[in-house]
Amino acid sequence: MTEDLGPYVGGISPRFDTGDMRDQLSRFGDWLAGVSVTALSEGSDQVVKTDLVLGNAFLTTAIKVFSRQSPWKDWYDQKHGSKAERAFRYADFLFSRGLGTAQPIAWLDRWDRGRLLESYFLCLHVEADNFRDALAKIYRDQRDNEPMMALLYQVAPAIGRLHEAGFMHGDLGNQNILVPQSEAGDQLQPLFIDLNRARQFKGPLGPRQRAHDLARIALPGKYLEIFKAIYNDNSALPEPLASLENKARKRFWAHRRSSRWRHPIRHYRQRLLGGSKIGYPSEKDLWLWDDKTSQPMVTLNRAEKRRNYHLADVARTLGQTLAGAPALWSHYRRLLAKSYARPVSMKNRFGIALHPNSAYLEQEWALLGSLGYPPTLVRFCHHESKEAWQEGIALVNRLHQAGVDVTVAILQDRQAVLNPASWKVFLDTVISAVGDKANQIEVTHARNRSKWGIWTSQEFTALLQPLVKLQAQYPNLRLIGPACIDFEYLPVITALADLPAQLKFSGLSHLLYVDRRGAPENKQGQFSTLEKTAFLRAIAEWSDRTENRVVISEVNWPIKGSGVWSPVACPYETEIQRKHPMGETEADYADYMLRFLALTVCSGHVDQVFWWRLSAHGYGLVDDQEGFRRRPAFYALKFILALLGDATFIEKHESEQDQYLLEFMKDDKRILMIWQTVGEQPVSGLGAIEAGWDAYGEPMLTPVSRPSPTYYQLSN
Repeated sequence: MTEDLGPYVGGISPRFDTGDMRDQLSRFGDWLAGVSVTALSEGSDQVVKTDLVLGNAFLTTAIKVFSRQSPWKDWYDQKHGSKAERAFRYADFLFSRGLGTAQPIAWLDRWDRGRLLESYFLCLHVEADNFRDALAKIYRDQRDNEPMMALLYQVAPAIGRLHEAGFMHGDLGNQNILVPQSEAGDQLQPLFIDLNRARQFKGPLGPRQRAHDLARIALPGKYLEIFKAIYNDNSALPEPLASLENKARKRFWAHRRSSRWRHPIRHYRQRLLGGSKIGYPSEKDLWLWDDKTSQPMVTLNRAEKRRNYHLADVARTLGQTLAGAPALWSHYRRLLAKSYARPVSMKNRFGIALHPNSAYLEQEWALLGSLGYPPTLVRFCHHESKEAWQEGIALVNRLHQAGVDVTVAILQDRQAVLNPASWKVFLDTVISAVGDKANQIEVTHARNRSKWGIWTSQEFTALLQPLVKLQAQYPNLRLIGPACIDFEYLPVITALADLPAQLKFSGLSHLLYVDRRGAPENKQGQFSTLEKTAFLRAIAEWSDRTENRVVISEVNWPIKGSGVWSPVACPYETEIQRKHPMGETEADYADYMLRFLALTVCSGHVDQVFWWRLSAHGYGLVDDQEGFRRRPAFYALKFILALLGDATFIEKHESEQDQYLLEFMKDDKRILMIWQTVGEQPVSGLGAIEAGWDAYGEPMLTPVSRPSPTYYQLSN
């Protein structure tokens, strides 16, 4: 209800309509000029904070002071209500329906002969970051996926409720969404502010109005996809909303980018003041860690990544590959023909990887003991605390004292690139402490995945440069690398060429995820696990930057049904993914692991394989979220290590296609490992069998060939 309040026209919320309040509002301009205020925003329309008196209490109040405007806008506002009046009306609507806004107090306008001289909107002040600033803190300081996802789950559904209620904000930028928290740090209902551009409709918004609001939300591409799915009840935006939102987004942000040309003076002043105060890192400097899957998140979509790639690096990679292709192909064909052709000692071939965690230490130590203390890879991460580094160092010392063959992996983040001094301290700390205890040290991780923080060849070389001095300090230091990932071998060739001139690896390490949605015998084109490992060995043999050894330092399969703990589902599952989860059953996971280990090592192409990792809900041998429950794969690995860990592979027997018969010698006993990729059939012609076991060590009475490997001890 509009009424006269001294020289003003305005309205007061009934919740605050007292004599004290009316007295302050009726002389508001003079009153405001005489009190101390704190500026909350800058710009032509300023927001300040001060205290109003209400009885014996003080109300901390946010006041939006609207600036003078053009005569045409004054004429429009006389007919449709001023910005202050509209902001109050819409705030009252949202607050009364529990849709989220700061509690409105009043609005005031002072008119004189058709001109709006003063205009104010008052609401209770809420001490909270806005969405923009909360994101900036995550990007700059926390660099963690968990608070990021919590923020998306806080904001996206609230916008959905707003739109279902027929309310279009009209200027739904990140800065106009407050994200309060409780004293305990829990996320509270978001509050929508700056409402004077809003519009109300009788029913839920249509696609065009929804698109108008959603297009103003600023997030990196992959998280924007998640945000929109959460907004739409865990499903991708339907048509035509998806297309309309995409068009509105392109149009709006193109308009924003053109502001430097439309408002050159404003842009120049902003640069003089130090640029934008948003505080977001550049696209390629965004780096968020996900603790559930122990990996950084993909933050950028394909288009965003493409505009940050360096064409010179791409051209250089292609040139190096073309130059080396004839020799590499020759090495590969020769090595492939020699697959399974020579005896291989199985001792210390199969290892397990750990990510040091003080809460897990004793449980994992007992699990390692149950496996017979196989070779162990211990990870160190630059983004973690110095205390975490010391926990890792203590674990390496303990493993070394127990006589365990230790490999150390040193992982970078984006800050390692941006802060070389910090990276050098990290390398010095870890290598000086474990260099004489580790059998080998892998430095840098997944260089060919930008999510791990390396965008250019120069950045990769700079990360390795401190190793030159460290290798001189510790002559027995054995470095392996370049630890690229997946069946992408062009970056491996480039990474080897990018090593500092004085550096040479003692082995080629690689993260070989063969097919995370299928069996290790599956092919990509003509390449199954066998062909891929032969090609890796060919690179190691061909390159003069590494000794002729191959170490697969990371491999696993994701566990079906493990949700966002799965490396292929994190950090968010859509409704469709929940109904049709990706990954493998625990039984298939165990079978694939055994087959992968046998294929890689017995072929003669790989010297050592480390399974990532011992304890993890989404991909580990043990489920760390279910009381360290030992999965079938744990028992399968335990048995193969006990049976074949000190055996020698002798030969691969001729067999039907997709069937494998591998023979080992142990203490003058012949042992066959048998499997086939599909189906099951009895096996004959083995001769006298002294004993037989399934994949987990249970006795087998009748020889069979099936996807789950079986073992048979033959009579000599």
